[in-house]
Amino acid sequence: MSESKKYDLIIAGAGLSGLSLAWHLIQEDYKGQVLLIDESFAPNNSKTWCFWGKKSHPFTEIAHRTWRQTDFSALDFSSRLAFQDHRYYCVKESDYKEKILRALQKAPNFDLLEESILDFSSNSTKAALITKDSNTYLADYIFQSIFLPSNFAPEQRKYPLIQHFLGLEIKTKEKIFDKTSFTLMDVDETFDQGFAFMYLLPFKKTRALAEFTVFSDTPLKKKEYKKKIKSYLKNNFGLERQDYLIKRKEYGEIPMDDRPHTPTYASRIFNLGTVGGFTKPSTGYTFSRVHKYSKACAKELARGKKPLSPTASEYRFRYYDLLLLRVLATDVPASRKIFRSLFKNSPVDRIFKFLSEETSFTEDLKILSSCHYPPFLKALTVHPPFLTQFKTQKIQMKHQPISSFDEEDIIDKQDYLMDVEI
Repeated sequence: MSESKKYDLIIAGAGLSGLSLAWHLIQEDYKGQVLLIDESFAPNNSKTWCFWGKKSHPFTEIAHRTWRQTDFSALDFSSRLAFQDHRYYCVKESDYKEKILRALQKAPNFDLLEESILDFSSNSTKAALITKDSNTYLADYIFQSIFLPSNFAPEQRKYPLIQHFLGLEIKTKEKIFDKTSFTLMDVDETFDQGFAFMYLLPFKKTRALAEFTVFSDTPLKKKEYKKKIKSYLKNNFGLERQDYLIKRKEYGEIPMDDRPHTPTYASRIFNLGTVGGFTKPSTGYTFSRVHKYSKACAKELARGKKPLSPTASEYRFRYYDLLLLRVLATDVPASRKIFRSLFKNSPVDRIFKFLSEETSFTEDLKILSSCHYPPFLKALTVHPPFLTQFKTQKIQMKHQPISSFDEEDIIDKQDYLMDVEI
Protein backbone atom coordinates (compact mmCIF):
# COMPACT_ATOMS: atom_id res chain seq x y z
CA MET A 1 0.00 0.00 0.00
CA SER A 2 1.36 3.42 -0.92
CA GLU A 3 1.74 6.06 1.75
CA SER A 4 2.62 9.73 1.94
CA LYS A 5 4.31 11.40 4.87
CA LYS A 6 5.56 14.97 5.17
CA TYR A 7 8.94 16.11 6.49
CA ASP A 8 10.86 19.35 6.61
CA LEU A 9 13.93 17.72 5.05
CA ILE A 10 14.70 14.43 3.33
CA ILE A 11 18.25 13.15 3.01
CA ALA A 12 18.41 10.51 0.27
CA GLY A 13 21.51 8.37 0.60
CA ALA A 14 23.30 7.40 3.82
CA GLY A 15 26.85 7.49 2.51
CA LEU A 16 29.56 9.96 3.41
CA SER A 17 27.76 13.16 2.39
CA GLY A 18 24.24 12.21 3.51
CA LEU A 19 25.43 11.17 6.95
CA SER A 20 27.62 14.25 7.15
CA LEU A 21 24.66 16.57 6.65
CA ALA A 22 22.57 14.61 9.17
CA TRP A 23 25.38 14.79 11.73
CA HIS A 24 25.83 18.55 11.39
CA LEU A 25 22.07 19.10 11.64
CA ILE A 26 22.22 17.42 15.05
CA GLN A 27 25.25 19.48 16.06
CA GLU A 28 23.44 22.70 15.11
CA ASP A 29 20.31 21.58 17.03
CA TYR A 30 18.04 21.63 13.99
CA LYS A 31 14.42 21.24 15.16
CA GLY A 32 12.69 20.24 11.93
CA GLN A 33 11.54 16.73 11.05
CA VAL A 34 14.10 14.84 8.93
CA LEU A 35 13.90 11.57 7.00
CA LEU A 36 17.14 9.76 6.22
CA ILE A 37 16.53 7.06 3.63
CA ASP A 38 18.76 4.44 2.03
CA GLU A 39 18.39 0.81 0.99
CA SER A 40 20.64 -0.22 3.89
CA PHE A 41 22.25 1.38 6.94
CA ALA A 42 24.37 -1.65 7.83
CA PRO A 43 27.91 -0.54 8.77
CA ASN A 44 30.73 -2.48 7.17
CA ASN A 45 34.45 -2.23 6.56
CA SER A 46 34.23 -1.84 2.79
CA LYS A 47 35.54 1.74 2.78
CA THR A 48 38.05 3.87 4.59
CA TRP A 49 38.31 7.61 4.03
CA CYS A 50 41.76 9.18 4.26
CA PHE A 51 42.25 12.93 4.41
CA TRP A 52 44.55 15.59 5.75
CA GLY A 53 43.45 18.24 8.18
CA LYS A 54 44.16 19.91 11.48
CA LYS A 55 43.29 18.62 14.93
CA SER A 56 39.89 20.31 14.74
CA HIS A 57 38.96 18.45 11.54
CA PRO A 58 35.65 16.51 11.83
CA PHE A 59 35.89 12.92 13.05
CA THR A 60 39.57 12.89 13.91
CA GLU A 61 38.61 11.36 17.25
CA ILE A 62 37.52 8.14 15.54
CA ALA A 63 40.50 7.94 13.19
CA HIS A 64 41.76 4.38 12.77
CA ARG A 65 45.28 5.67 12.19
CA THR A 66 46.93 9.12 12.21
CA TRP A 67 50.28 10.10 10.69
CA ARG A 68 52.45 13.18 11.14
CA GLN A 69 54.89 12.49 8.32
CA THR A 70 54.95 11.04 4.85
CA ASP A 71 57.42 9.60 2.37
CA PHE A 72 57.49 11.04 -1.14
CA SER A 73 59.53 9.93 -4.14
CA ALA A 74 59.60 11.14 -7.75
CA LEU A 75 62.44 10.95 -10.27
CA ASP A 76 65.68 11.87 -8.46
CA PHE A 77 63.98 13.28 -5.34
CA SER A 78 63.07 11.17 -2.33
CA SER A 79 62.38 12.46 1.17
CA ARG A 80 60.47 12.00 4.40
CA LEU A 81 58.33 15.08 4.94
CA ALA A 82 57.09 16.09 8.39
CA PHE A 83 53.80 17.95 8.97
CA GLN A 84 53.62 20.95 11.27
CA ASP A 85 50.00 22.13 11.16
CA HIS A 86 48.36 19.12 9.54
CA ARG A 87 47.82 15.44 10.20
CA TYR A 88 46.88 12.64 7.83
CA TYR A 89 43.88 10.66 9.06
CA CYS A 90 42.31 7.35 8.16
CA VAL A 91 38.66 6.78 9.19
CA LYS A 92 36.86 3.48 8.72
CA GLU A 93 33.40 3.61 7.19
CA SER A 94 32.10 1.29 9.91
CA ASP A 95 33.27 3.65 12.70
CA TYR A 96 31.93 6.69 10.85
CA LYS A 97 28.51 5.16 10.24
CA GLU A 98 28.21 3.72 13.72
CA LYS A 99 28.99 7.05 15.39
CA ILE A 100 26.48 9.03 13.34
CA LEU A 101 23.69 6.44 13.23
CA ARG A 102 23.88 6.01 17.00
CA ALA A 103 23.37 9.76 17.40
CA LEU A 104 20.53 9.83 14.86
CA GLN A 105 18.69 7.00 16.61
CA LYS A 106 18.61 9.13 19.78
CA ALA A 107 17.35 12.23 17.94
CA PRO A 108 13.52 12.42 18.19
CA ASN A 109 13.19 14.51 15.01
CA PHE A 110 14.99 11.98 12.75
CA ASP A 111 13.37 8.99 11.05
CA LEU A 112 15.59 6.30 9.50
CA LEU A 113 14.12 4.28 6.67
CA GLU A 114 15.63 1.39 4.72
CA GLU A 115 13.96 1.48 1.33
CA SER A 116 15.10 1.71 -2.31
CA ILE A 117 14.64 5.08 -4.00
CA LEU A 118 13.02 5.21 -7.43
CA ASP A 119 12.83 8.90 -8.33
CA PHE A 120 12.27 12.50 -7.22
CA SER A 121 9.91 15.24 -8.34
CA SER A 122 9.25 18.80 -7.21
CA ASN A 123 7.34 22.02 -7.78
CA SER A 124 7.65 25.55 -6.42
CA THR A 125 6.51 24.60 -2.91
CA LYS A 126 7.38 20.92 -2.25
CA ALA A 127 9.70 18.10 -3.21
CA ALA A 128 8.72 14.43 -3.36
CA LEU A 129 10.66 11.19 -3.06
CA ILE A 130 9.17 8.04 -4.57
CA THR A 131 10.38 4.59 -3.52
CA LYS A 132 10.38 1.35 -5.50
CA ASP A 133 7.58 0.19 -3.20
CA SER A 134 5.47 3.08 -4.55
CA ASN A 135 5.62 5.02 -1.29
CA THR A 136 5.84 8.81 -1.51
CA TYR A 137 7.50 11.12 1.01
CA LEU A 138 7.16 14.90 0.84
CA ALA A 139 9.48 17.59 2.18
CA ASP A 140 10.29 21.25 1.84
CA TYR A 141 13.73 20.24 0.55
CA ILE A 142 15.52 17.04 -0.48
CA PHE A 143 19.29 16.46 -0.42
CA GLN A 144 20.35 13.58 -2.64
CA SER A 145 23.52 11.72 -3.59
CA ILE A 146 21.84 8.95 -5.58
CA PHE A 147 21.28 10.18 -9.14
CA LEU A 148 23.58 11.53 -11.85
CA PRO A 149 22.47 13.85 -14.67
CA SER A 150 20.95 11.76 -17.46
CA ASN A 151 21.99 14.19 -20.18
CA PHE A 152 25.53 14.63 -18.95
CA ALA A 153 27.60 14.44 -22.13
CA PRO A 154 31.07 12.95 -21.54
CA GLU A 155 32.30 14.49 -24.78
CA GLN A 156 31.84 17.96 -23.26
CA ARG A 157 34.74 17.31 -20.92
CA LYS A 158 38.06 18.48 -22.30
CA TYR A 159 40.07 16.16 -20.05
CA PRO A 160 38.02 13.11 -18.98
CA LEU A 161 40.53 11.80 -16.47
CA ILE A 162 39.86 9.12 -13.87
CA GLN A 163 41.81 8.37 -10.72
CA HIS A 164 41.65 4.58 -10.81
CA PHE A 165 43.34 2.32 -8.32
CA LEU A 166 43.55 -1.15 -6.91
CA GLY A 167 44.96 -1.87 -3.48
CA LEU A 168 45.75 -4.91 -1.39
CA GLU A 169 45.65 -4.80 2.38
CA ILE A 170 48.17 -7.39 3.49
CA LYS A 171 49.36 -9.03 6.68
CA THR A 172 52.99 -10.12 6.90
CA LYS A 173 54.64 -12.78 9.01
CA GLU A 174 57.47 -10.48 10.05
CA LYS A 175 57.45 -6.89 11.35
CA ILE A 176 58.18 -5.10 8.09
CA PHE A 177 56.48 -1.69 8.04
CA ASP A 178 57.26 1.61 9.75
CA LYS A 179 53.84 2.63 11.04
CA THR A 180 55.00 6.17 11.91
CA SER A 181 55.05 7.28 8.26
CA PHE A 182 52.90 6.58 5.20
CA THR A 183 53.86 6.87 1.52
CA LEU A 184 51.80 9.55 -0.18
CA MET A 185 53.44 9.01 -3.57
CA ASP A 186 56.17 6.81 -4.94
CA VAL A 187 55.97 7.88 -8.57
CA ASP A 188 56.36 5.09 -11.13
CA GLU A 189 58.72 6.22 -13.93
CA THR A 190 58.26 3.01 -15.90
CA PHE A 191 54.52 3.41 -16.47
CA ASP A 192 53.58 5.50 -19.54
CA GLN A 193 49.82 4.92 -19.83
CA GLY A 194 49.16 7.70 -17.34
CA PHE A 195 50.61 9.39 -14.26
CA ALA A 196 51.08 6.50 -11.82
CA PHE A 197 52.35 6.00 -8.29
CA MET A 198 52.32 3.62 -5.36
CA TYR A 199 50.52 4.59 -2.17
CA LEU A 200 51.22 2.81 1.13
CA LEU A 201 49.34 3.02 4.42
CA PRO A 202 51.04 1.07 7.24
CA PHE A 203 48.43 0.33 9.89
CA LYS A 204 50.70 -1.90 11.95
CA LYS A 205 54.23 -3.24 11.65
CA THR A 206 52.72 -6.36 10.11
CA ARG A 207 49.78 -4.84 8.22
CA ALA A 208 49.51 -2.28 5.43
CA LEU A 209 47.56 -1.22 2.39
CA ALA A 210 49.63 -1.14 -0.81
CA GLU A 211 47.86 0.55 -3.67
CA PHE A 212 48.74 1.26 -7.31
CA THR A 213 47.07 4.46 -8.51
CA VAL A 214 46.86 5.91 -12.01
CA PHE A 215 45.57 9.22 -13.39
CA SER A 216 44.43 8.50 -16.95
CA ASP A 217 41.30 8.21 -19.07
CA THR A 218 41.15 4.40 -19.16
CA PRO A 219 41.26 1.87 -16.27
CA LEU A 220 43.66 -1.07 -16.42
CA LYS A 221 42.99 -4.76 -16.23
CA LYS A 222 43.01 -5.87 -12.59
CA LYS A 223 46.02 -8.12 -13.11
CA GLU A 224 48.12 -5.10 -14.18
CA TYR A 225 47.56 -3.30 -10.87
CA LYS A 226 48.30 -6.49 -8.94
CA LYS A 227 51.50 -7.07 -10.87
CA LYS A 228 52.72 -3.57 -9.95
CA ILE A 229 51.86 -4.07 -6.27
CA LYS A 230 53.60 -7.44 -6.15
CA SER A 231 56.74 -5.94 -7.72
CA TYR A 232 56.69 -2.97 -5.31
CA LEU A 233 56.43 -5.18 -2.23
CA LYS A 234 59.31 -7.33 -3.46
CA ASN A 235 61.61 -4.45 -4.46
CA ASN A 236 60.96 -2.25 -1.42
CA PHE A 237 60.39 -4.76 1.38
CA GLY A 238 61.83 -8.02 0.06
CA LEU A 239 58.41 -9.66 0.28
CA GLU A 240 57.69 -12.69 -1.85
CA ARG A 241 54.10 -13.79 -2.37
CA GLN A 242 54.32 -16.46 0.30
CA ASP A 243 55.44 -13.86 2.88
CA TYR A 244 52.03 -12.20 3.25
CA LEU A 245 48.30 -12.83 3.31
CA ILE A 246 45.87 -10.63 1.39
CA LYS A 247 43.19 -9.59 3.89
CA ARG A 248 41.26 -7.14 1.74
CA LYS A 249 41.29 -5.67 -1.73
CA GLU A 250 39.98 -2.40 -3.08
CA TYR A 251 39.22 -0.96 -6.46
CA GLY A 252 37.95 2.50 -7.32
CA GLU A 253 37.41 4.97 -10.13
CA ILE A 254 37.11 8.61 -9.06
CA PRO A 255 36.22 11.23 -11.70
CA MET A 256 38.93 13.88 -12.11
CA ASP A 257 37.67 16.09 -14.90
CA ASP A 258 36.22 19.46 -15.86
CA ARG A 259 32.59 18.35 -15.67
CA PRO A 260 29.77 20.91 -15.25
CA HIS A 261 28.90 22.08 -11.75
CA THR A 262 25.35 20.92 -11.01
CA PRO A 263 24.27 21.97 -7.50
CA THR A 264 20.59 21.08 -7.98
CA TYR A 265 18.71 18.07 -9.28
CA ALA A 266 15.53 20.11 -9.65
CA SER A 267 13.70 22.82 -7.78
CA ARG A 268 14.05 22.23 -4.01
CA ILE A 269 16.30 19.20 -4.59
CA PHE A 270 20.03 19.65 -3.90
CA ASN A 271 22.89 17.41 -4.99
CA LEU A 272 25.45 16.14 -2.48
CA GLY A 273 28.79 14.34 -2.81
CA THR A 274 30.36 13.93 -6.22
CA VAL A 275 26.99 14.67 -7.83
CA GLY A 276 27.06 18.11 -6.17
CA GLY A 277 30.58 18.92 -7.29
CA PHE A 278 32.33 18.20 -4.00
CA THR A 279 35.15 16.16 -5.54
CA LYS A 280 38.16 18.32 -6.40
CA PRO A 281 38.92 17.68 -10.09
CA SER A 282 42.70 17.56 -9.88
CA THR A 283 43.02 15.33 -6.80
CA GLY A 284 39.80 13.38 -6.26
CA TYR A 285 39.32 14.97 -2.81
CA THR A 286 35.83 14.69 -1.32
CA PHE A 287 35.79 14.09 2.47
CA SER A 288 36.87 17.52 3.72
CA ARG A 289 34.81 19.43 1.17
CA VAL A 290 31.70 17.45 2.10
CA HIS A 291 31.97 18.35 5.78
CA LYS A 292 32.71 22.00 5.07
CA TYR A 293 29.48 22.32 3.10
CA SER A 294 27.41 20.23 5.55
CA LYS A 295 28.40 22.40 8.48
CA ALA A 296 27.61 25.66 6.68
CA CYS A 297 24.30 24.36 5.31
CA ALA A 298 23.19 22.97 8.68
CA LYS A 299 23.84 26.35 10.32
CA GLU A 300 21.58 28.09 7.81
CA LEU A 301 18.80 25.53 8.24
CA ALA A 302 19.00 25.67 12.04
CA ARG A 303 18.48 29.44 11.81
CA GLY A 304 15.31 28.92 9.82
CA LYS A 305 16.85 30.01 6.53
CA LYS A 306 16.82 28.35 3.12
CA PRO A 307 19.37 25.61 2.43
CA LEU A 308 22.80 26.70 1.26
CA SER A 309 23.25 25.70 -2.37
CA PRO A 310 26.53 23.85 -3.09
CA THR A 311 28.86 26.29 -4.81
CA ALA A 312 31.72 25.73 -7.19
CA SER A 313 35.27 26.49 -6.12
CA GLU A 314 36.61 29.97 -6.71
CA TYR A 315 37.53 30.71 -10.31
CA ARG A 316 41.28 30.71 -9.67
CA PHE A 317 41.25 27.23 -8.11
CA ARG A 318 39.12 25.84 -10.94
CA TYR A 319 41.56 27.41 -13.37
CA TYR A 320 44.57 25.84 -11.62
CA ASP A 321 42.78 22.49 -11.76
CA LEU A 322 42.11 22.89 -15.47
CA LEU A 323 45.78 23.60 -16.22
CA LEU A 324 46.95 20.60 -14.20
CA LEU A 325 44.34 18.36 -15.80
CA ARG A 326 45.70 19.30 -19.21
CA VAL A 327 49.25 18.40 -18.20
CA LEU A 328 48.16 15.11 -16.60
CA ALA A 329 46.16 14.23 -19.71
CA THR A 330 48.73 15.19 -22.34
CA ASP A 331 52.24 14.94 -20.87
CA VAL A 332 53.03 12.19 -18.34
CA PRO A 333 56.81 12.94 -18.09
CA ALA A 334 56.04 16.60 -17.38
CA SER A 335 53.53 15.57 -14.72
CA ARG A 336 56.26 13.68 -12.87
CA LYS A 337 58.49 16.78 -12.96
CA ILE A 338 55.68 18.96 -11.62
CA PHE A 339 55.01 16.74 -8.60
CA ARG A 340 58.73 16.31 -7.96
CA SER A 341 59.35 20.07 -7.92
CA LEU A 342 56.21 20.76 -5.90
CA PHE A 343 57.15 18.48 -3.00
CA LYS A 344 60.85 19.32 -3.20
CA ASN A 345 60.44 23.10 -3.15
CA SER A 346 57.36 23.73 -0.98
CA PRO A 347 56.59 22.85 2.65
CA VAL A 348 54.09 20.02 2.73
CA ASP A 349 51.72 22.01 4.99
CA ARG A 350 51.56 24.76 2.37
CA ILE A 351 50.81 22.15 -0.30
CA PHE A 352 47.97 20.72 1.79
CA LYS A 353 46.57 24.20 2.40
CA PHE A 354 46.73 24.95 -1.34
CA LEU A 355 45.02 21.71 -2.33
CA SER A 356 42.35 22.42 0.27
CA GLU A 357 41.78 25.80 -1.47
CA GLU A 358 42.52 27.75 1.71
CA THR A 359 45.48 29.79 0.45
CA SER A 360 45.66 33.47 -0.42
CA PHE A 361 46.64 34.53 -3.93
CA THR A 362 50.12 35.41 -2.62
CA GLU A 363 50.46 31.89 -1.24
CA ASP A 364 49.22 30.52 -4.56
CA LEU A 365 52.03 32.31 -6.35
CA LYS A 366 54.59 30.79 -3.98
CA ILE A 367 53.24 27.31 -4.72
CA LEU A 368 53.04 27.81 -8.47
CA SER A 369 56.50 29.35 -8.69
CA SER A 370 57.95 26.29 -6.95
CA CYS A 371 56.70 23.98 -9.70
CA HIS A 372 58.28 22.93 -12.96
CA TYR A 373 56.62 25.65 -15.05
CA PRO A 374 57.14 24.94 -18.82
CA PRO A 375 54.10 22.58 -19.03
CA PHE A 376 51.90 25.25 -17.43
CA LEU A 377 53.11 27.90 -19.87
CA LYS A 378 52.14 25.56 -22.69
CA ALA A 379 48.75 24.97 -21.08
CA LEU A 380 48.23 28.74 -20.81
CA THR A 381 48.37 29.05 -24.59
CA VAL A 382 45.46 26.61 -24.82
CA HIS A 383 43.49 28.01 -21.87
CA PRO A 384 44.15 31.75 -21.43
CA PRO A 385 42.86 33.07 -18.09
CA PHE A 386 39.49 34.76 -17.65
CA LEU A 387 37.69 32.83 -20.34
CA THR A 388 33.97 32.21 -19.90
CA GLN A 389 34.51 28.46 -19.72
CA PHE A 390 33.43 28.10 -16.11
CA LYS A 391 30.58 30.59 -16.33
CA THR A 392 28.68 28.27 -18.62
CA GLN A 393 28.87 25.28 -16.34
CA LYS A 394 25.96 26.02 -13.98
CA ILE A 395 23.25 24.38 -16.06
CA GLN A 396 19.95 22.75 -15.21
CA MET A 397 19.83 19.10 -16.22
CA LYS A 398 17.35 16.30 -16.38
CA HIS A 399 18.32 13.36 -14.23
CA GLN A 400 17.92 9.64 -13.91
CA PRO A 401 19.27 6.92 -11.59
CA ILE A 402 22.69 5.53 -12.41
CA SER A 403 22.81 2.18 -10.65
CA SER A 404 26.62 1.85 -10.78
CA PHE A 405 27.24 5.27 -9.19
CA ASP A 406 28.22 5.19 -5.56
CA GLU A 407 27.87 8.38 -3.52
CA GLU A 408 31.52 9.32 -3.54
CA ASP A 409 33.11 7.28 -6.31
CA ILE A 410 32.25 5.19 -9.33
CA ILE A 411 33.26 1.73 -8.13
CA ASP A 412 33.25 -1.94 -8.88
CA LYS A 413 30.73 -3.00 -6.25
CA GLN A 414 32.28 -6.47 -5.98
CA ASP A 415 35.49 -5.01 -4.63
CA TYR A 416 36.43 -3.27 -1.43
CA LEU A 417 36.96 0.47 -1.89
CA MET A 418 39.11 2.83 0.10
CA ASP A 419 38.61 6.47 -0.84
CA VAL A 420 42.17 7.79 -0.43
CA GLU A 421 41.25 11.25 -1.71
CA ILE A 422 44.40 11.84 -3.62
